[in-house]
Amino acid sequence: MRKKTVTILRTTIILALLLVFVAACTGTPGSEPAASDDPTPTESPDEPVSSDDPTATPAPDEDGEDAEEDVIIKDAVITEIDILLMESWPLQARVQIDGELGDGCTELMPITVEREGDTFHIMVKTTRPADAVCTMELRFFSESVALDILGLEAGTYTVDVNGVTETFTLEQDNVMDPETEEPEGEEALLTDEERAELMRLTLERALIDQEIPDFGLIADPANVVLSTENIDPALVPELPGITLELLTPEEIQAKADAEGDFLFLRFDELSAKSAEEATVSLSNTWAIAADSDTAYLSGGGFTIEYTKDGDDWTGEITSMWIS
Repeated sequence: MRKKTVTILRTTIILALLLVFVAACTGTPGSEPAASDDPTPTESPDEPVSSDDPTATPAPDEDGEDAEEDVIIKDAVITEIDILLMESWPLQARVQIDGELGDGCTELMPITVEREGDTFHIMVKTTRPADAVCTMELRFFSESVALDILGLEAGTYTVDVNGVTETFTLEQDNVMDPETEEPEGEEALLTDEERAELMRLTLERALIDQEIPDFGLIADPANVVLSTENIDPALVPELPGITLELLTPEEIQAKADAEGDFLFLRFDELSAKSAEEATVSLSNTWAIAADSDTAYLSGGGFTIEYTKDGDDWTGEITSMWIS
């Protein structure tokens, strides 16, 4: 009996020690950290986002509209200007502009002309990609720009091209005056036959003798586009070995938009000063497509002064220009 009592006592002591050990290893409920003490609380999905939260930067769309390259536009460097008054009536004027392009990436923008009082302001600007790596090639340009001087009164006028100035003088009003301009007899008027002959002589010098500036840049010298502007298409002569495609200015632009840039011919002037004197100006001009980004430093034209000896006209080139 005593032995059984000792065994029960030992078992009771061991169980008591085990309970003490388990209690020592288990924390009290009050020692757990409160939810407010958590340094990284989880936000509710319905909670609004603060304006201070970082936002992702949107990537450019697939069309690249947000990645358009910036360009630098500035005034072109002008080295020289020359004013040409054509010997016709009413007088016509052109300004020959020479200048420099800064590097291999710089191109000319379309030239604009404005008149303020007795001063013509011609703006010549260049454009280049802002971040482009370009060859340091000093290139030059030469452009011929027409001035609208019809109707101007006699006097001295100034031409200002990016700050470079020159003047020209009109000795009399440049107007259509029937009292002074109408010929005294029918012999002073150009007949249709004479107009056709002057066009033939001028086109032969341009296309057969190849005297017009930059003839070599005409894509197909055997098939040449001729503008019907300023002429009667019915009077255009035939030339041996050359087909002239007669198109209106609108048709020329449509052809360029559909097929690309090309050179075409245009009569800028065909007039008579007397029965024996006539002036003809022909230009070799680029038709530029609406989506073209090319600036051309080529083309040009010439002016021929004709005199009549008997039934024959003879002409001398008095001016040439490069566009």
